[in-house]
Amino acid sequence: MRDDPSNAMDPLGLALARDEAGWAREHLERDAVAWLTTAAPDGRLQSSLISFVFSDGELLFYSDPKAPKIRNLEASAQVSFHLQSDPFGDHWLIIEGRAVVDPTILPLDEHPAYVAKFAPLYPHWGLDLETTARAITAPIRVEPIRVRLG
Repeated sequence: MRDDPSNAMDPLGLALARDEAGWAREHLERDAVAWLTTAAPDGRLQSSLISFVFSDGELLFYSDPKAPKIRNLEASAQVSFHLQSDPFGDHWLIIEGRAVVDPTILPLDEHPAYVAKFAPLYPHWGLDLETTARAITAPIRVEPIRVRLG
């Protein structure tokens, strides 16, 4: 498997296929938020809480196009994404990769996986999908390069 070039191109798929990856698979599907760290043009690191979707092997999220993370991604596409760990740090998932704004991704209120996951949660945040979709218009895809799973 290690010499198969198609596997080398999918480090997240390889990591999630491991027997001990059940925790990560479950949390990628059900967690509403995660942390994304970007680097500002001056090199300062900035961590942001994001809502995300892991669907069909892809990690994506949406942002306000004027948000600092967009400016940061224009300077450097390198990001680190991680889920909330358990209280003792016994489980973790950290994805290092490249994040790019991808205008081919459907708007958040039309993306089936996003709507299924977040429509029930938006009232908790005092939001609705349609209004949010008018302001949060930058769809961002994360291409995993390195995955750390424990």
